[in-house]
Amino acid sequence: MPKGKKKGKFEHRRTEQPYSSDEDAGIDMACSETSERSDLPDDESELKLEEKVLEIIDALSARANAARAAAFVALKNSLQRRYLAHLLCGQRVTLTELVTKSLRRGKDGEKRAAAAVAPLLALQIGEEGIEEFLDEMRPALAAGAVDKSASLDTRTECCSSLAVLCYLLEEDLSAILEVMRMFETIFSGSYLKGDGSVKVSGAAVEEGAWHAAALDGWALLLALTEPQHARTLLAERQPSFLRLAEMLDACSLEVRLAAGGALAIAHERACGDDERFAWAEDELLPKLEQLARDSHKFRAKRDRKVQRATFRDILKYFEEGSVESERMRVGGDTVTLCSWSTRIAYGALAAALGAGLNALAPHCAPLRLALRLSPHPALDVIMPQAKLNKLQRHLQNTAACKARTVARNKSRDKRSAALSL
Repeated sequence: MPKGKKKGKFEHRRTEQPYSSDEDAGIDMACSETSERSDLPDDESELKLEEKVLEIIDALSARANAARAAAFVALKNSLQRRYLAHLLCGQRVTLTELVTKSLRRGKDGEKRAAAAVAPLLALQIGEEGIEEFLDEMRPALAAGAVDKSASLDTRTECCSSLAVLCYLLEEDLSAILEVMRMFETIFSGSYLKGDGSVKVSGAAVEEGAWHAAALDGWALLLALTEPQHARTLLAERQPSFLRLAEMLDACSLEVRLAAGGALAIAHERACGDDERFAWAEDELLPKLEQLARDSHKFRAKRDRKVQRATFRDILKYFEEGSVESERMRVGGDTVTLCSWSTRIAYGALAAALGAGLNALAPHCAPLRLALRLSPHPALDVIMPQAKLNKLQRHLQNTAACKARTVARNKSRDKRSAALSL
């Protein structure tokens, strides 16, 4: 029998596809030209990035849905790296029309990518065009957040982006209340049934991330209200303290965590300066204590760990009235998280802006105000030092490694001498 290639029943054939997903489609566009070498001069790398961004903006009007989605992904990656307001202010009208059109008429992947890039564009599109951009984005994102024909990931992204946009830039209180009311219609799907039982259907589990994003957005916007107004909202509109406490029994971990954070912010805003305000203390504290010590084996190990860590901090706040202070480095500044409002706000901004949080913080006044930073950053923050080339970084790392080794050896010699005595 001659030797040759064996023929099996099934043959593995490689099929060439242009792109397997919208994220894959953006790999070439996002990573090929925008990744400059570290030894290039700053002016040259800046010019290359600006030319690439203009090419990406042209690609936003491509005929193929996958190409437009890839362009939005590439634009998001570029905006997370540099502050490009001087370049985008001339493309303000074009960008607004393209993003709005994708949110309203685009397919699922394109709509999700357009929603993700909206907060970054709003902070870099120029002060003169912020109001017009927000007036176009708010109804488009609100429609995408409740569009049942879109996927749950797309609806979740629309909720998160809408909440961040309103938190950073919206000044009209009636518009904020309208968005909060829309969010309540979404996460009301996680309320308990009429007989007090928990919804355990497949839809309740699958829509957990969507409901949690809407609840996080509602809590983020509640932090903008004055204490008296917050008390009025919780007393006269849904959700009340009791409704929020009900969602602590939800079958979705994301909803339980979001409900805990919303309860902490609601108590902080409504009861911070008025201890006489009535809240569901008797019903709430036992549930928080149970969640902080939950050890049910039917929950995943990671879920139990995250839940206990989160609700221990929430329970400590309700029992002692204190929040553990944390310090986060943002660019050249330090953000102090000393309340639940600041913790929720930092988490939402970090999730929406990603690496752009460090790049935009020295330049964007609305972002600095939201992070409670000084309105005028230091000069060395705005104009950072030039990047070192590859050889300089290698020599610097070698010197630092040698210094650590010498210090470690000295410490070991001291311990050996102490043990010998």
